[in-house]
Amino acid sequence: MKSNSGALKGRVLIIDEEYNQHLAETRIIKENFPEFEVHELGYSKDKVLEFAENVVGILAQIYFPIDRELLSRLPKLRAISVYGGGFNNVDVQYATQLGIKVSRVPDYSNHEVAEHVIWSILYFAKKPFYLSQRGRQGFWGARAVSDEPIDTWDPERMENLPRRVHGSTLLIIGYGKIGKTIASKANGLGMNVLFYDPYVKEGNAKAVKVELEEGLRKADYVVVSAPLTQTSKNLINYSTLKLMKKTAYLINVGRGGVVNEADLIKALNEKIIRGASLDVFENEPLPQDSPFYTMPNVVVTPHAVYISDKSIKDLKVTAATNLVKLIKGESVPGCVNCQ
Repeated sequence: MKSNSGALKGRVLIIDEEYNQHLAETRIIKENFPEFEVHELGYSKDKVLEFAENVVGILAQIYFPIDRELLSRLPKLRAISVYGGGFNNVDVQYATQLGIKVSRVPDYSNHEVAEHVIWSILYFAKKPFYLSQRGRQGFWGARAVSDEPIDTWDPERMENLPRRVHGSTLLIIGYGKIGKTIASKANGLGMNVLFYDPYVKEGNAKAVKVELEEGLRKADYVVVSAPLTQTSKNLINYSTLKLMKKTAYLINVGRGGVVNEADLIKALNEKIIRGASLDVFENEPLPQDSPFYTMPNVVVTPHAVYISDKSIKDLKVTAATNLVKLIKGESVPGCVNCQ
């Protein structure tokens, strides 16, 4: 893709403190706009404003707020491209008023997120680290699971008893593209898949639509893959957690605010549910003194399950390509305010 921008001069700002290199993005921008300056900046509005003159494009992480005040001070800005599927960091309404196009990168990590959900299910069901530890202690075979009489083994009572995944029930909260990818992979494990999503009218062969209360009561595993909205905020709280089986697990790969974290901590401490796998949190990074870090029945990952050898390259290339096309006045599939 070569530039047809003529004598257009300008600057592009890459605002990012997560990725330590932007070679692919810079190459794509320079191939299309060789006359452009490209500046790599951290999360500082003051620093951005130092380079404000002639800024026509911004490529930014989802953590950097691009609000009304900042937008009003970038008079030549044409396009904003966000690294990721979310774009809550941008005042899209005001950007639209100013004629600034905003894009995101949907679907680049659907498989990565869905695979993490399946891993979490298998981790909770198969107890690999517990069994590894028992083996190192000299226990073998059935004795590695428990010294209790084998005919009295009870999954309701024995937290470390491995369980069969085939035939168990998964509830997916939020049945968008990631939710559907999770369902497809869970079908491959022979799971019964339910979903709750008020914006999806009916189920299909992969998953059965249910109301939230019904799904929570039936599920052995509950995965949150819903975006954070006014209606989804704190959707999972102490009352809804009490509807779940005591042997059930919660997996959150959606947004932190969908789960009330204080209520989840209380429910875990009271053994209302058996455990949780959490990749997203209301405040990130998760504070080092968070109780989640020390809870043995909780898996904490640092909002990183979208990353793989494939997804991160796709994200960087697509985000930069989106920016180039929007500056040129072209539309892109990820544009959130293109007509």
